[in-house]
Amino acid sequence: MISIVLQQGINGIVIGSLYVLVALGLTLIYGVLVQINFAHADIVTLGAFAAYATTHFFGESYVVGIAAALIAGAALGWLVNATIFSPLRERGSELLPLIATIGVSIMLQNAMLALLGPIPYAFDTPYSNHVLRLGGLFLTVQNMLIIVVSSASIILLYGFMRFTFLGKALRAVAQDRETAGLLGINSNQLIMLTFVIASALAGMSGALLGPVLVLTPFAGTSVIVKAFAIVIIGGFGNIEGTIIAGLLVGFIESFTTQFLDPGLIDIVVFALLLLTLAVRPTGLIADKREENV
Repeated sequence: MISIVLQQGINGIVIGSLYVLVALGLTLIYGVLVQINFAHADIVTLGAFAAYATTHFFGESYVVGIAAALIAGAALGWLVNATIFSPLRERGSELLPLIATIGVSIMLQNAMLALLGPIPYAFDTPYSNHVLRLGGLFLTVQNMLIIVVSSASIILLYGFMRFTFLGKALRAVAQDRETAGLLGINSNQLIMLTFVIASALAGMSGALLGPVLVLTPFAGTSVIVKAFAIVIIGGFGNIEGTIIAGLLVGFIESFTTQFLDPGLIDIVVFALLLLTLAVRPTGLIADKREENV
């Protein structure tokens, strides 16, 4: 029984790490801009296909594929912000960028559908079948890579936001954009940086999710709903809350699969979401908004 609990705990960490990577980009954008990016799911999908193309068509290693997905996500984030979000923000409406994200999402989905077709792609890596035995516990090298890359990304992002000049400037923009501008901080450049970082995380999470999911142009939508739930449970714009909520949802999925029924996973997760909204609507960590990022 103890080995089963430990095994499911490891599985929960793997699942939670993937969810945290997806949700962190949403949290980062909301924390700085107070906006929701519905196109985030499609950047995850693009990252998965970028890693797939790099490894299967160009014969590169899977690690190179992860780097390619990160670069592809960052490039798309820069492009979308420069061509769509930045001009719409200057019009002073918070609704227009929100509507635009829905349009970008539909456009990207249909573009990938036209280019790649509806047939699912199987994304196998050399690490998926290599199993490590730790006593009575089992862990594939692929899952270990997921934990290592996710943990490193979370630590680097947290350190960047807390201890670097640019990170502190981002937090200042999130707190009060006008005052930050008076202090000589270029808010437009930092908003661009926010989109690039968030989209790079989304692309990299797609590369890690690719071997777990069946790749289609709609692959990212299968995880984005839970990512939104994680952001809400953790507290919109709160990085620490998102990390805790993501791991919590990972554990819930793992133990629900083992001890209840896989069909109950979504019911349990969204019951937690409703309970959080009823009892603590500000999320698990109820910081003030200026302390969120």
